[in-house]
Amino acid sequence: MRNTALFLLTAQSLLCADLSLLLPSVKTNLRVESARLEIQKSAAQLNEAKTAYFPTVTATALYKKKDKTPAFEPNKIQGAEIGAQISVFDGFRREALLDALHASMSSATHSLAQEEQNVLMETIAEYYDYLDTQDRLNVNKEKKNELLSEVERYEILVKNDLATTDILKSLIASKLEADYDEQNLKTLLEKHRKHLELLSATPIHEPLVYQELAMPILRTVERHDLQSDRSKIDVLRNSEDRYTYLPSITLEAKHKYMEYSGYDTMGGTNLQPLNQNEITASMTMTLFDMGRISKEREQARIDTLKAKNLLDYKTQSLGNDAEIALMSIQTSQNAYEAAKAEEEARSEAFIFIKKRFEAGLVNTTTYLSELTNLTQSRAKARSARNTLQVAKASAAYAYGIDLLTLIEDKK
Repeated sequence: MRNTALFLLTAQSLLCADLSLLLPSVKTNLRVESARLEIQKSAAQLNEAKTAYFPTVTATALYKKKDKTPAFEPNKIQGAEIGAQISVFDGFRREALLDALHASMSSATHSLAQEEQNVLMETIAEYYDYLDTQDRLNVNKEKKNELLSEVERYEILVKNDLATTDILKSLIASKLEADYDEQNLKTLLEKHRKHLELLSATPIHEPLVYQELAMPILRTVERHDLQSDRSKIDVLRNSEDRYTYLPSITLEAKHKYMEYSGYDTMGGTNLQPLNQNEITASMTMTLFDMGRISKEREQARIDTLKAKNLLDYKTQSLGNDAEIALMSIQTSQNAYEAAKAEEEARSEAFIFIKKRFEAGLVNTTTYLSELTNLTQSRAKARSARNTLQVAKASAAYAYGIDLLTLIEDKK
């Protein structure tokens, strides 16, 4: 018997899920995976930009034939060439691009961390919404069972002319309403379950069990989205340096092998060489463009200033959210204490009413009303408990604290 009980408890623990199972799986969420791919993209862009410091080597094959040429010009040319080109100096545009891409990489890394926290917060909220709906469904089932028993009892009384049909009709209508509420709650529960599966990337087998979160140790931590936005400002600032009037210097070397035919060599004095080496150094510099480059640089500077203002606004807004979230913990704690006190008072009142009902001193309506009040107070207490947990998570999220620590501290 003992072994059977242990087996049942083990099986139940495998089927039931809580936040300790759901939250670690968030790293495989598709939104998180998408943010992780953005890091890979930034790394690829950075590696591609570094190639600008290396020479470009090309090979070319050529065949050319003309139907009309002067006597001293070949009418047929064929051959091949191999060449290399390297940018010696480009006005520090490459350096500006690399700095911008490094900042972009940092931004993508922080965006990934923030997206994980976003999905964690949504998962926590959805988990407690699920539990809240599950509690409401249980309360409705208790109410439905009580109504069903009363309907059956009054059907017997009406059949034996011991009660009127108006009370029976009222009880049947209340039961039908409870059936309707049950279907709606089941639909809502399934909606929460599917959303949880999507967020956590984990198949969920009902029922979910309640898990309490640890009280977060609130401290000032810059959130990852703010750090990401700060890195984006660095991207814009470095992009400004790409608009410059500094010159570009390029070196190019080629080796050609060409065969020329169909022309007068003038006894060898006009003989075209088979092999030819070429070295070219060039410098390009914009001298006048009606101020286009300077205007482009000014536009980039304005974009940087705009991003700074938006970051400052967001920082202040998140600071306000953090203060409100901290206040919400205390408010939710007070609401939970009040709901527990109400549940205790309703429990004592129901025990008293039940004894009087069994003694025939109160009617069925009073008994059912008190039972409904008791079940609703229980659901309210559980709902307040769930709301308190969400308030803890919201405060940690607002302060930039890793939400996974809220379940690690409870292990």
